[in-house]
Formats: sequence, structure tokens, C-alpha cells
Amino acid sequence: MGHPRFFDLHCDTITREPGVDPANSVYCLETAPQESRAEEMSLVDNGFHIDLHKLPEEWDWCQTFALFIPDEYRGQRAIDYFGCCAAVFRSRMEAHGDLIRQVRTPEELEGVLAEGKRAAILSVEGGAALGGRIEMLDRLWEEGVQMMTLTWNAPNELGSGSDSQMGLTSFGREAVARMEELGMMVDVSHLNDPGFWEMAKMARRPFLATHSDSRAVRNHSRNLTDEQFKVIRDMGGIVGINFCTMFLADVEMGRRDVTPEQLMAHILHFLDLGGEDCVALGSDFDGATLPAFMDGAHSLGELRDVMLAAGLGEALTDKICFQNALDFWKRYKKTAL
Repeated sequence: MGHPRFFDLHCDTITREPGVDPANSVYCLETAPQESRAEEMSLVDNGFHIDLHKLPEEWDWCQTFALFIPDEYRGQRAIDYFGCCAAVFRSRMEAHGDLIRQVRTPEELEGVLAEGKRAAILSVEGGAALGGRIEMLDRLWEEGVQMMTLTWNAPNELGSGSDSQMGLTSFGREAVARMEELGMMVDVSHLNDPGFWEMAKMARRPFLATHSDSRAVRNHSRNLTDEQFKVIRDMGGIVGINFCTMFLADVEMGRRDVTPEQLMAHILHFLDLGGEDCVALGSDFDGATLPAFMDGAHSLGELRDVMLAAGLGEALTDKICFQNALDFWKRYKKTAL
């Protein structure tokens, strides 16, 4: 097997506040001085989970960077916040262009990695970024947004997150249809159960859960039931394993005493459900408390070793760490409406 390859479906690094526990903060981009944003949001030597200088040079690495929209932001305030976050992301791609490049297609991803650079995919966490305006999806697409998480935890204009029980709204159904027309991937992480089943019923393309674990292993509303996982599996979708400790095991927020075996239990359970082609990585770097055996993206090599030690083998480990996510993106692009 060749050098290690990693494709992570979710992180919150762009909206992380420097120097503060990522599990308890959102970087207040709208109040930070304009001149300080680019400097503070460096992707190197930053103390974050994602630090480009800490990644081994021999790795192929693709990271999805989510622009997280807090639940207290709605309407024009959410639109403005998205614009601010998108500007910071662009500034980071420009500042570190010798190390990383934004990609909008699977072919661009493969080309960037072949050049020895890191690949960055832009996403949005929280459909509140649309401000209830369907035309905002075209603006997101122009920015290069390739996937969007429909909700965070509370209700927004599209539907309801895991803290409530309402399903998708009529605007939410309209937005999903438009996302599929554009080619923007629909992410159901954070969506509640009624919303999930509405999404499953109306979907014309496969969808994904970028950062969700197994509810059968850890009974938490943010995790997927076996039935939900099977729907995603059967439609050709994908699920990214979330490294957040409180979704992996029954621990309090902020606790790091989650073992490699407890994380592996989620992977192994999904594999037992026939998930060889649809289990991937969805770390939640810089947005969650990680297990003590992981310090950030540079620790993915340790996780890979855990998978190999668990007996998954090199081929299956590579699929989970990289290939399944890439294959899903290619499959999504080719799905006819």
C-alpha cells in the first residue's frame, strides 16, 4: 500500500476562535476587527486541530471546511455572517496557496494532490446561511460551496435540528431540490428524525451525513439509527465518523477519556451493517472535544494504525480514510436527476 491518504468531511476551523477550547466557542467574525481576521485565522502554527505545518509531507490530505452559522443568526444577519466567513476562507486559501488549494470537483481534488498540495472543499453548516432566500444557493455555489448541512441543532428556515421534532419546511424542500439541481451535496447531520425521513423520501440524488455516529452504539439524538444508516447505504450515500467524545461514548461535554476501542465500535457497527463502501471520516476538528489519543488532523495516522490493528486491513482502511469519500463525490456528480 502507498502513502497514507485522508479525506475528512467536516471541520469548523474557519469559525474557530483562536486560543479557546473549540468545544465551547465560535469565532465572532462579525465583531473581530477586519485587519485582524486574516492574521488570526492562519492555517499554520495556530494551536488548532488543523495546522498545515504539522501534517506529514507524504500524506495525501483533503479537508472539508465548514462555515458554521450559529443558531442565533437568522435572516440578513446570517447572510452577512456567511459572507464574512467566506471572505476569511478565501483569504486563507490565498495566504497558504503554496500548501493548499480549494477544489470544486473530484478531478480538481486529484490534480491538486498529484501536485503535492493539500485540497480544501468549502461547505456550510446550517441552512440559515440562506436567510430564507432561495437565490442565496446560487451565491453559495458561486463561492464554491459543495455541500450544506441543512440545520444545526435548532429550527431554521429549512427545517429542524436534533433539538426539536419538526420536519422540513416547504422552503426546506425547495432548497433541497435546488441543491440537487446545482450539484450541491445535501448533508443530514444535525437533522432530526422527522426531517431525515422526509429527506429520504424526496431525495433524487444520494445524500450524506458528514459527521454522525451510530445511535445503536451511543444513544444520542445526533447519531444515526441503524435504519437511517441503511437508507444512506442503499442509496449510495456516505457517513463520516464524528470524533466528538460525547457522540462516541456516554461522557460529559469536554471529557477526553474516550478510548480507540470506543471510536472503533462505531466504525465496526456500521461495517456490520454492510457499510464497507459508505463509512468515511467526519472528524469535527476545531468544533468538538477529541479523544485523548487524538490531538488534531496530524493524529489521523494514529487512527489509521488503530484501524489496521483492529484487523480491517489496508484496503478497507484506505477506503474509510479516503477512497469512499472521493467515490461518493464522483457518484453524486454522475447521478442523473
